[in-house]
Amino acid sequence: MKKRIMELINQSDYQPADAKGLAQRLNIYNAKDVQELFKSLASLETEGLIARNRKEKFNTVERLGFVKGKLDLKHAGYGFIIVEGDAKTPDVFIPRDKISDAMDNDYCLVRITKRSENNRFEGGIVTVLKRALEYVVGEYYQGAIFPKDDNQEILYKVKPQNRKGLIDHTIVKAKIIRYSPMRILDCLVMEVLGDVNTPGIEILEVVAAYGLETEFPETVKAEVKLIPDKVLKAEYQGRSDLREDIIFTIDGDDTKDIDDAVSLKLGTNGNYELGVHIADVSHYVKENTELDKNALSRGTSVYLADRVIPMLPRELSNGICSLNPNVDRLAISCIMEINQKGNVVAHKILSTVIKSRYQMTYESVNMIIANNQAKCNQYADIVPSILLMQKLAKLLYNLRTEKGSINFETIEPKLVFGSEGQVIDIVIKDRGISENIIEEFMLLANQTIANHFMKAKLPFIYRIHETPDADKLSALFKLAKEIGYQLKIPKTIEPKDLQELLAEVEGTTFEKVINMMMLRSMAKARYSEENLGHYGLAFTDYTHFTSPIRRYPDTMVHRLIRTYLFENKIDSQTIKHFQAVLPDVALQTSKAERMAMLCEREIMDMKKAEYMAPLQGQIFTGVVSTLTKFGMFIELPNTVEGLVHISSFTEAIDFNEEKMLYLGISSRKEYTIGMVVKVKLIGVDALKGRIDFELV
Repeated sequence: MKKRIMELINQSDYQPADAKGLAQRLNIYNAKDVQELFKSLASLETEGLIARNRKEKFNTVERLGFVKGKLDLKHAGYGFIIVEGDAKTPDVFIPRDKISDAMDNDYCLVRITKRSENNRFEGGIVTVLKRALEYVVGEYYQGAIFPKDDNQEILYKVKPQNRKGLIDHTIVKAKIIRYSPMRILDCLVMEVLGDVNTPGIEILEVVAAYGLETEFPETVKAEVKLIPDKVLKAEYQGRSDLREDIIFTIDGDDTKDIDDAVSLKLGTNGNYELGVHIADVSHYVKENTELDKNALSRGTSVYLADRVIPMLPRELSNGICSLNPNVDRLAISCIMEINQKGNVVAHKILSTVIKSRYQMTYESVNMIIANNQAKCNQYADIVPSILLMQKLAKLLYNLRTEKGSINFETIEPKLVFGSEGQVIDIVIKDRGISENIIEEFMLLANQTIANHFMKAKLPFIYRIHETPDADKLSALFKLAKEIGYQLKIPKTIEPKDLQELLAEVEGTTFEKVINMMMLRSMAKARYSEENLGHYGLAFTDYTHFTSPIRRYPDTMVHRLIRTYLFENKIDSQTIKHFQAVLPDVALQTSKAERMAMLCEREIMDMKKAEYMAPLQGQIFTGVVSTLTKFGMFIELPNTVEGLVHISSFTEAIDFNEEKMLYLGISSRKEYTIGMVVKVKLIGVDALKGRIDFELV
């Protein structure tokens, strides 16, 4: 219905009409369709696609002179709308009396009321299309809610009739039911998370603030009960039986949701035959079931400091879908023939049944590669495969690097917990050869799958990384020149150029600043129905196929493979269906990924601060990791990061943002990213994840 309405209203000869007029033009007369028309018109208005003129007749918002954008609300009560996707339209000034009930960062529909000769626009907010703030999580006390980090000076009130049963000093989640630019908002408490002093409540508070689901709905649980906990006889039919092949998994010590298994052997022609076998989640998670809809809503599993919020119920994620050792499991296998140059010369995508021989850990495989005799004897039947894998992974890495794939050096911390749940240490995860083996094999499988469907010209979902901002990249190369590297600045900067720059600064004091600025210049990787390539990896085709237990896009890729290849459905109806749903899947899962990443980062910062709290007054050695106008961040070897505020310096400081340099006005002392410094820990706010240092 919405599509029919928009097709009519978008016609060039369309004359504005009210709901009755639209019903006549669309030949809608029965009560059910009229009801659907009214519902669709209301939905299109809410989405900001159509609006009514003063005579209550519908038209597109563009024809009515409306614009859409985010509100930058100033403390004095007026604001500016940052217009979406229109560089020609300047920011629109919204006077205080035209703000309505919009709040800072709300996405609004605005009517332009004045245009001055010097290209200044003034307007009024017609409606808020999307609220920046819908829920609040914080401590309840005396009829109000106090979030742990409220920088907007908002009062969150709970009306007297909604306070029944609420106890002071509990953490609650509430829905905002009335907005006001006066910053006094009415709220309805939806959930009590627990007492403020309950161990682990701070994690639940953050999880709730990000809107992450910790429990599965009863409808999902009911569907899960119908899924068997072992492979049924009927499910073997039509599958390639690979249970006799030497297949095993390689994961972290504490991994319970095992998505991928690998196999490798040499063919008679000297080529490698690499098998990447991925849990067949799409066999169990059928499209449009409650299980599927909930998985899409979650988008991803979220890995927090001491717990996991899984995308799928544990009966699937740790059970029937997980490629546990010595049990039959259903899989989708990508079998690739790779020549001695590292190129895939042939491949097969199969519906399979496998039996993993071992649940190997990265540590055990690294010990085998290091020729630890006890480990080699324990896993003698797979040692030849592991040594062959080491050889192939090196070949693939060298080829990928040769083509310009950027390999950023990342350090991953791991929290060590005591018996009572407190952080007792922060260690750096070792990254050995086995981790590189799995990374190279998964990258190749993802690339091969994406290339297969790109060539088939079928609707698909890709993992894309768009070309970075050219000005930011030029600034990066200019900075490298400033600090002494004689590099030519290419007209078009390719991944290969960035890779060469990283190699040039590797091991120097400037490695960190170049790495950081390069990362900042990069676009965020995301999911898309359009194949725009992956700049950072220097891949023209790339997708996510290898983690369907943990990521919904991978589950969708499996569903597409099943539909197109195993069920042989490539008719126009199927293609239209996926063309319609894939853009929404890409957008939703990209948002969910970003939300999960922010939540994970916030909780990690809190736990790091919690670890540092008893160490106040101690001296640490760290490196300058970031310079800002308000201070410089210092990173310790265990990845803990804290701020030396600009006000704590003993002299006035000049900040040169272009050179990323602090300069002492009187001493002429320079502070640059990568410089080693000694700092004293002077303050910790564990709830906000903030750490303050001062220079020693």
